[in-house]
Amino acid sequence: MVLNSKRNKIVDLILTYLKGELGVDQEEELTKWLRESEENRFLFDRLTDVTYVEKGMREFRRYDSKEDWEKVERRIGFSYRRPKFRFWRCVAMIVVLMCVGGIFFYLSERGNPVIENAGLPISILPGSSKALLVLENGEVVPLTAEYDSVCRELKGENFVNDGKRLLYIDTLVTEEAKWHTLKVPRGGEYMLCMADGTKVILNADSKIRYPDRFAGDQRLVELEGEAFFEVRKDTLKPFIVQTNRLKVRVLGTVFNLKAYPDELQQTTLVEGKVRITAGDEEVELRPGDRATCWDEKLKVEQVDVRSCIAWVERRFVFENEFLPSVLKKLERWYDVRISIEDASLREIRFTGNLPKYESIDKVLEILELTARLRFEWNGRTLIVRKE
Repeated sequence: MVLNSKRNKIVDLILTYLKGELGVDQEEELTKWLRESEENRFLFDRLTDVTYVEKGMREFRRYDSKEDWEKVERRIGFSYRRPKFRFWRCVAMIVVLMCVGGIFFYLSERGNPVIENAGLPISILPGSSKALLVLENGEVVPLTAEYDSVCRELKGENFVNDGKRLLYIDTLVTEEAKWHTLKVPRGGEYMLCMADGTKVILNADSKIRYPDRFAGDQRLVELEGEAFFEVRKDTLKPFIVQTNRLKVRVLGTVFNLKAYPDELQQTTLVEGKVRITAGDEEVELRPGDRATCWDEKLKVEQVDVRSCIAWVERRFVFENEFLPSVLKKLERWYDVRISIEDASLREIRFTGNLPKYESIDKVLEILELTARLRFEWNGRTLIVRKE
């Protein structure tokens, strides 16, 4: 069967990768498979995680059935009794994948992408470039490297995509502008290059609504979530960002706007000048200022801009930040749920500078050491307790 053939091919590629013998063509094929779905990335990450394998081997050793072993050997095409440790580890990983971990995926005969966890720890991947583009007619376009050609072929549209950024091309057409929405899920980020040359980087769990080209006397966009803006200067067309609580008006500047519905909304100015309106209040920011909005009230203070835009530079930077705020950022980036059991833990403050693309386990280790916390996993839910 075709599925059997594909399954065996992927297994061979993973084994070859683990043995360090992957050729250029094989590497391209494996990379393509990894990009096809998050499930594929999830499985591959498990197979290359020695800690996961070591835990899986405890289950692995419980298998006594000769018939079970023969099934395993037939599926992987090798006997597990090999003298070389590296190859033994490779086979053990495949065994954990197919038999012990309780994982079944579309390479099996059923052909459906199903992942089941049988109690072994889930591998939590850091976020990556991914987004959905919603066109004016309601059509949804997944934005990955594989959809570049699809974007190019969409009739009447003026954008292209390369899997990491969506680029709009300014045209001289006189027809009415079309409104698009770019949605970035939890565990994602994406760059948007607008028709006027403005660049926007969207953080996880964010969306922006905008026209495919700017007509009229202003450039209006709507934001929910967090975004970093580098606005192309145009004195004749002010750039306006509208959220559900405030309005940011600029001519040409660099700023960060955090506007999640369930949090305080904050605008941090890096370069230039912006004017912020919330209800009847209006303030003007200078570089280094941050305006915080709550109940249509605005508070302006000087801050360390680097910590506010660290997420753009692939870092988590926290300065005397309450634990719930820290964990909320981890929730969005790693696409997990975090539950704080003891209310007193919410008063803990944390200061630190952590790499954003590290495994979540690395981040939690630092939190455990510095904040005297204990973490326990239940599927994709992280439970936070006192040490």
